[in-house]
Amino acid sequence: MTRLGRRTICLWLGLLLALGVQAQTLHIGTWDQKSDTLTAGGEAILAQAYAELKQPVEFIDLPSRRAMLMMLIGELDGNVFRIAGLAAEQPTLYRVDTPIAATEIRVYAVDTKRQVNSWRQLDGLRVAYLRGTLLIERNLPGGTHRVEAGSIVEMLRLLQRNAVDVLVMSDPVHSKPHPLARAAGIVRLEGVLETTPLYHYLLGQHRELGMRLNSVLKRMTTSGEMQEIRGKVAKTFE
Repeated sequence: MTRLGRRTICLWLGLLLALGVQAQTLHIGTWDQKSDTLTAGGEAILAQAYAELKQPVEFIDLPSRRAMLMMLIGELDGNVFRIAGLAAEQPTLYRVDTPIAATEIRVYAVDTKRQVNSWRQLDGLRVAYLRGTLLIERNLPGGTHRVEAGSIVEMLRLLQRNAVDVLVMSDPVHSKPHPLARAAGIVRLEGVLETTPLYHYLLGQHRELGMRLNSVLKRMTTSGEMQEIRGKVAKTFE
């Protein structure tokens, strides 16, 4: 074979390998996006950002805790979002620097006279929350009777059936009370227990991709596109 022929074959092999890498689909854990405006909004933002990078992505709907465990053992390439502190606890993960959401931890109840303005005031209550929500799990007082739920719909049912006193969940910052709660006659109490940004996470092996993704997310934040996507998603829940 001539030198030109060998060089041509090498070029074609290189091109095929490059295309193969580009075509690999990322598998990202997500949860409860049919009833959770926060998750649905984060997923829509990421879908747009990855599309700009021409990176195929598939969102895998799982319970929140399972999605995190599967990411930690490498069976998923990432999670739609998690709290900032997870990066320090799990050095094998890569946290994309630009937040894709910000959440308020809010309390919902049937009893409109109930007042909860701090985590301490949940002590002794039966509290429903979404399984795998780290910020809530780590802050509930020791005397709380914890009732884990697999979805927002399940939490609302528990509250309606008087199986719990309150439910605690993550709402988008400055959002209206959850529409499913309003429809069920459940009220959101005034107090905000905590406010925090949420970040997209990837396995450490995707660090270079994560850095490119961060540039896109930063631009989307500055241009207002990210907020526009959140608004469109929120309207689909009304």
